Amino acid sequence: MQRISLLMGAGICAFLLSCRGKQGPEGPQGPPGRDLVRPQQGFIEGVARGKDESGNAFSIPFRYTYYFGAPGEAQRVDANTLSIAFYREDSLGVGNLSISFTYNRNNRQASDVTLSGLAANATVSPIPVYTIQLRPEVGGFAGTSQSVTNLELSGDTLISGEFSFINPQFNPPLPVPGFSPNTYPDTVRGRFSVRLIPIISYGRGAQ
Repeated sequence: MQRISLLMGAGICAFLLSCRGKQGPEGPQGPPGRDLVRPQQGFIEGVARGKDESGNAFSIPFRYTYYFGAPGEAQRVDANTLSIAFYREDSLGVGNLSISFTYNRNNRQASDVTLSGLAANATVSPIPVYTIQLRPEVGGFAGTSQSVTNLELSGDTLISGEFSFINPQFNPPLPVPGFSPNTYPDTVRGRFSVRLIPIISYGRGAQ
């Protein structure tokens, strides 16, 4: 069962006793360090809702703006189809969400949607975290439902829309290897607006 967990920082205290002699001459100054500032561009935001194993309701709002590497990619499959993927995380690097899908320009619909990551509210302590992970249909129980809707694409460079992740009840009478029970359904819903880098791939088959 996909459950929430709490991340709590732990402080460490140590007392050190030392004997110091006469201080020697100061050594040469080293090179300046690099300022590793992660870029922000666009956002992914939403709320994860459900119940924990004891039946207590939880609601975890999140908003992610940071990324590494490219802000997002739109790879052209053909004249009317793009393969789109992007990622964002919070300022602490705890919560994150990756979204990928195939976009059809003709009907502005998404297919082959994949959502994964952690819904986390880094503004409170301890930090509540919910795992966003696909579960396929198992033993007659419905699998996870994922969708991306209300898409707006400006050229090949700016995409906005809404996403939905629904993990239905999964409580089989006997344990299923690799899958934990999910007594209560969970949902993660939200919206996004991110900048994309257009990519054109030129493949050549074997001669």
